[in-house]
Amino acid sequence: MGNKICSSRRNMVEERFTRPQRLIGQPSYVDYKKLRKLILNEKLAPCFDGIEDISDDNSNSDDLEECPICFFLYPSLNRSRCCMKGICTECFLQMKPSPVTQLTQCPFCKCSSYTVEYRGARTKEEKCIEQAQEQKVMEAKIRMRSEELQSSGQVRLANRNLSDMEVQSPASGSLEASNSELLCILYCYIC
Repeated sequence: MGNKICSSRRNMVEERFTRPQRLIGQPSYVDYKKLRKLILNEKLAPCFDGIEDISDDNSNSDDLEECPICFFLYPSLNRSRCCMKGICTECFLQMKPSPVTQLTQCPFCKCSSYTVEYRGARTKEEKCIEQAQEQKVMEAKIRMRSEELQSSGQVRLANRNLSDMEVQSPASGSLEASNSELLCILYCYIC
């Protein structure tokens, strides 16, 4: 009568996904019991099998996320709390400080206290927002590059005009006057 069966069931994670599979050297400071508990409590992403190439698996590439550290594809990643960038659990374990060191910097934004959280797989809205942000960054890079090219073209044109002016100007004029004239013309072309 007093016992109540919990109606909400957690997604059960296969036991093999609670232990790192790709760590080169098993760090002695990793508490594997605590790691298992964090994965089962959905505090860290499971240690999924990383997919190297989309053609290796029949799963849809839209459902997979790439870890920016190891470049493997996963169904879901942990998110850094400072900049919300994704990272797989095994890369996080390698970045995680040992008991000797206190803090680790975020590998993405260099924030001094690096921690992650697991929110599950990204939703379509989150994917759309990320794509829109990436598109804005690409547009800004293109705009900056075109402005650089335009300004360098103006500088080249000003230099060409200056060299033409030096050839036409008499050699008897003072050097200071010709330099100030050249600077004035260069400034006009840049502005």
